[in-house]
Amino acid sequence: MAEVLTTVLDLRTESPSAATVSLDLAGAPFPYRPGQYITIDPHQFEDLESEIREREAQRGRPLGPGYFSLSSDGLDPSLLEFTVKLPIDGPPAMLPKYLMAGLNRGRKVRVVGPGGKYGLPEEPPADITGFLHLCAGGGVAPNRGMLRHALSRNWPQRHLLLVQDRDEGDSLFRKEFGDLASRHKDSFRFRHFFSRSKQDRLTADTIREAASEWLDLSASWAFICGPNLTRPDGPGFVDRMKLAVGGGLGVPPDRIRSE
Repeated sequence: MAEVLTTVLDLRTESPSAATVSLDLAGAPFPYRPGQYITIDPHQFEDLESEIREREAQRGRPLGPGYFSLSSDGLDPSLLEFTVKLPIDGPPAMLPKYLMAGLNRGRKVRVVGPGGKYGLPEEPPADITGFLHLCAGGGVAPNRGMLRHALSRNWPQRHLLLVQDRDEGDSLFRKEFGDLASRHKDSFRFRHFFSRSKQDRLTADTIREAASEWLDLSASWAFICGPNLTRPDGPGFVDRMKLAVGGGLGVPPDRIRSE
């Protein structure tokens, strides 16, 4: 992976707990596939020196870098975007909190990457007709870049994006997805599920219903991204979705990608 020095172009608020950071690569080569991640070392920020020393003393080991999924589409080689989302439950991690509050336009940020196998292939696969995107919370960020890339390049496959959030205020890129759906009516559909405000969750049945007469799941790839903490009522989001699509929904196991 390569290390590059970037410059903050913009910090765009997406929700009360999330923001997208736009970075200028200043001509540095940084080829990546939409969906991959970058890392950011907190030690580069002088503002965090005292907090880092305290935390490292408590832990007895150095702090590692933070991992952030790229939410940009890869179409502009001079630009990177990543989206930071603070946890709803519990205190925010030091680096995400700092990135949301401490970055101004013109700030220099060193990033390392790209990394990860989650993301679009280089070219549209010839043997499938669709992509199923199943996301929760901030997990929609990498899929945003993947969708924008494939739709902008007129890939022949259809896309179905299903996103689970707690309530409407948590939703990321909702207006943008609506605009994409309007412009690409024959290629893209999306739907939000709100687990707290509407008691609405992604399940095998709701996925099957949304895909009906739109996406042939047996001839699709599935991309799954979101939190995966095991809960008292069962497995985390990613594991639950993998069981759903690889079981009764008929997506072949070798076509399931998760992050």
